Amino acid sequence: MLIQILIFSIWCVKESFFFDLKSYFIPGLFSVLTGVFAALIFLKSLKESEISLTIPLLSLSPLFSSLFSWFFLEEALSKVQYIGILIIITGILILYSKKFKFISFLESIVNIKDNMSAKLMIVVAFFWSFTPVLDKICLQYSSLNIHGLVQAICIFGILFFFSKKELKDLNNLKKENYILIFFTICIGASAIILQFFSITLSYVPIMESIKRATGQFGALFFGKIFFNESITKQKILGVILISAGVYLLI
Repeated sequence: MLIQILIFSIWCVKESFFFDLKSYFIPGLFSVLTGVFAALIFLKSLKESEISLTIPLLSLSPLFSSLFSWFFLEEALSKVQYIGILIIITGILILYSKKFKFISFLESIVNIKDNMSAKLMIVVAFFWSFTPVLDKICLQYSSLNIHGLVQAICIFGILFFFSKKELKDLNNLKKENYILIFFTICIGASAIILQFFSITLSYVPIMESIKRATGQFGALFFGKIFFNESITKQKILGVILISAGVYLLI
């Protein structure tokens, strides 16, 4: 958040901005709260399960965001695009099937239900699908640079308040840990800024779908490289179906 505050502050100094606080306040407040809540649950879910299984569940966010954007922004998708969302959901179910069989595919619903990390990630998908809708509403009453600055400052304040004890532990980190944290910060800040640009150029469900489909391949690839997670037929087929669903969406 500090890095984002720095980036958006420089942006506000370099370029003009507008800000209607009265109209911005309610959607801006909910955007902050849902963003923080979902991020903390996301980290807890990742900590307790394989990323190649938990990350794909975020593909449910296009389904949620399509409902939210239709209700709040009047962004209606076509029938083909809704079919794409259903294909994405099918891919997720195959991903969680323990064997490459039809009966196992049906049992995957139970597997998700009994998996706490999976349930947490679905909650994350729900809230994260609502966040870009709120961001798009906020951008009707503020410029992109001031919106990013306000969000970063508010989220920083909340996280700092609840993390005072954990921040003291940073003194015990090794040098390589700081390098990892630095790269994570840079990647995260870049992703946030690019998402703000994206939601001004396309429908929220389409943006979410492209983001999530890309994430599925990343989850398989990096899960294998860094954590030696298995790549099964179910995972491959699930990711292919998820990608096919995204193709129909765009």
